[in-house]
Amino acid sequence: RIAAGAVAWTGLVTTALNRFVETTSLGKVSSAEASVILATEPLWAALFAALWLSEDFGANDYIGGALIVLACLANTLKPSDFDRFLQGDDEDKTSVEVRAP
Repeated sequence: RIAAGAVAWTGLVTTALNRFVETTSLGKVSSAEASVILATEPLWAALFAALWLSEDFGANDYIGGALIVLACLANTLKPSDFDRFLQGDDEDKTSVEVRAP
């Protein structure tokens, strides 16, 4: 009886309902936004595992999470946003021009 309840919960709620909500919601956003949302799924799974199951993380987990976040940022930023990092920020450089009288 307990196993039947677990199978029903897994099949109906965590699979069918999840797929329905996910498909409906992702159909309303752009493909770039959808890819960012789907790419963060392992981060949410790890967060809930840490909160509900008291899971511990190792260095590889933190590095992997940071790489996922960086990939999502790179996907959402415009190419012009990277110019400041790649070419240096001209606003930080202060130069004083002195003219002879």
